[in-house]
Amino acid sequence: MAQLGFRTANRRYKYLFWPMMAVYVAVVLATSFLIDKETAAPWLKAACALGVTLPLFGVLFAMRRQTEETDEYTRMKQLNAMRDGGLITAGITFLVGFLQIFDVIGYVDIFWFGTLFFFAYGLSHLTNCFGRVV
Repeated sequence: MAQLGFRTANRRYKYLFWPMMAVYVAVVLATSFLIDKETAAPWLKAACALGVTLPLFGVLFAMRRQTEETDEYTRMKQLNAMRDGGLITAGITFLVGFLQIFDVIGYVDIFWFGTLFFFAYGLSHLTNCFGRVV
């Protein structure tokens, strides 16, 4: 993909990110209020899960496209934040898994690890922008 200017790449990112987030929120709310988890057919539950997940793939694609379209400095900042977010998420995932194996904590929904990645990615990006913490 061709390298674009920072403003153009960010504008393209926002034009994909915000509609995907709007669709995500709408689908989450719709499926939460309109689908009865106990009586709905399995195919309907699977369709709802897919419908909620697809906008998130759009967001991940927007993140990937933005890193391809920006200059080397911006690309490195984004990729370092993604790397650090992934490492933090992996480390916490191992910790939670071992805490569960040794019966220290109960069941933890796997959904929260995706949310943890985005939080860790944002925190890592913030620390990359304002200097290293460690």
